[in-house]
Amino acid sequence: MSIENLKSKFNQLTLESKDHWDYRGNRKSERDYVHGFCTYPAMMVPKMQREILEVCLSQLENEHPILLDPFAGSGTILVEGMLQGLDIVGIDVNPLAILLCKTKTTIINPESLKQHTITIKNEITKLKETKILKHSFEGIEKWFTAQAISDLSILRNAIIKDNDINIRRFFWATFCEVVRIVSNSRDCTYKLHIKEQSDIDSYDKQALELFSKTLDFNVDKYLSFYNTLRATGKLNKDGSLYRGKIKIILGDSIKYLNHTKQKFDLILTSPPYGDNHTTVSYGQYSVMPLRWIVCADIDEAFDDKLLSTLYGIDNVSLGGKSTNQSMTKKRKSVLLKSQTLKLQSEKIQSLAAKQVNKLVAFYSDYDLFLSAISKKMKPNAVSVWTLGNRQIAKQEILMNNIMIELCSNYQLSLVTGFTRKILNKRMPEVSAYTGENKESQTTMTREHILVFAKEAQANE
Repeated sequence: MSIENLKSKFNQLTLESKDHWDYRGNRKSERDYVHGFCTYPAMMVPKMQREILEVCLSQLENEHPILLDPFAGSGTILVEGMLQGLDIVGIDVNPLAILLCKTKTTIINPESLKQHTITIKNEITKLKETKILKHSFEGIEKWFTAQAISDLSILRNAIIKDNDINIRRFFWATFCEVVRIVSNSRDCTYKLHIKEQSDIDSYDKQALELFSKTLDFNVDKYLSFYNTLRATGKLNKDGSLYRGKIKIILGDSIKYLNHTKQKFDLILTSPPYGDNHTTVSYGQYSVMPLRWIVCADIDEAFDDKLLSTLYGIDNVSLGGKSTNQSMTKKRKSVLLKSQTLKLQSEKIQSLAAKQVNKLVAFYSDYDLFLSAISKKMKPNAVSVWTLGNRQIAKQEILMNNIMIELCSNYQLSLVTGFTRKILNKRMPEVSAYTGENKESQTTMTREHILVFAKEAQANE
């Protein structure tokens, strides 16, 4: 790969317009193809990542590169990789993310999908007139009205009756969106917060009708994706299989990277910007729909013990363990690898001491991840990272600078970087922090995109 050409191309695009990467207006932020399936926290802008991927591929020497997203989330990068005909690998610790990734990247015969869609709608109509066993789990009556429980139980039973696991996953992905909409949790945040009782009483969304409409929408989105893949030669002759390789892994990225022998040409990802408990609560957001789904339909590695509390998934994510006992000398050694992190942790110690452990725990885990992934990059491999600088105690945590400093320890050299304004934010403009005065602080409004290249070693 020509690193200088890559740098020049990105810089040229950035200089052409100061808001080039904002992707505002003219349908630039549209979630086309299967990107529109199911809402998920902090989703990427597909068309922006598409352009980034195209720029990288234009300079890549390997004609058959392997694309990795180690924090796959809702599968944006994986779908874009398929549109380019690449071999793709996605990893995520969150079972909901894995469900969405598998659903979006699985090739289903369009006529079969249409027929199964007709069948499940007929089954739902039958079950409406039948007495069925309502689904139950701890706290269900807090988070769902009696009508929602009844309707969602009908949908759950109808999905389970289908004998094709790929179709069931497609239906489960549709179902997840309905669960989110009809739950009693406020929709202004990714964390679970119960609505006011008056709002619950006045809410009139109908789960069965929503499922039908959402399913039709998802089928249309899938057909658009399928037809594009087939028209561009990304599927085999009869349209039944994707020509590239697809691998979706439920689990810890660090463990997988330390275990696998595979090496990668290209990495595009957006890692967490901090521990899930205090930034974006991917786990909390996912717990409610996951408690309705048959775990085995998502992945055989899915342990439903993760769902025993609202925080189970977040606890196994980066920085999820930050107790005093867990903050060993080894974990704190990350402060020696980044001067920015060291100075910021000292500042926060004086403002909100309880937050320091969470900050250090996250970056300690993140550093372990960078160490693991750097060993799985081929010489001159390119990685593109979409990052955000969160705030702790009104202090902007400079993740972009910390990332550059940490990467320097692993032969990852910065090629270039640029920023974009975050559009359509779901997080409020201000949030609370746990300083002594209990004041509010602003949330992030910009993202940083950093491009790195793996330095070629003499023995490689």
